[in-house]
Amino acid sequence: MRAVQVGGPLGAYFPPALFDTKFDYEAFAARDGLIGHGGVVVFDDTVDLAHQARFAMEFCAAESCGKCTPCRIGSVRGMEVIDRIMAGDRVDANLELLQDLCHTMKFGSLCALGGFIPYPVMSALTHFPEDFTKTSPATRGWAAKRTDATQSVG
Repeated sequence: MRAVQVGGPLGAYFPPALFDTKFDYEAFAARDGLIGHGGVVVFDDTVDLAHQARFAMEFCAAESCGKCTPCRIGSVRGMEVIDRIMAGDRVDANLELLQDLCHTMKFGSLCALGGFIPYPVMSALTHFPEDFTKTSPATRGWAAKRTDATQSVG
């Protein structure tokens, strides 16, 4: 197992080092996670957490009611920024921009959807940074080779 996500599509990705986290709200919050509805998804060693972070932004873009700017616009811009990172375009600047965008969404969104989308994105950045800086041929152009999970949103 490479990671687990607790709390549905808005939950943080925990690496094996955090698998011993007590299953309660306070313990998860202390590790920047959410319990949400309590669902658990287990990822094997083939998962690319940068792809999953992009999926979180895409999920938010599809599900946003459009009432607030951080969620409505931020989620679309988040997908674009992750696409640029994965393409190798100004990676350091775009990583900083993505973190800033997540902060804005977390504290500026009107509802839980926009406010919680930063959890999977930031946990992927924190615990799996290597997935955002891959330059292998299999990773380049990944947006054109979207996974079934990403294609089902909408």
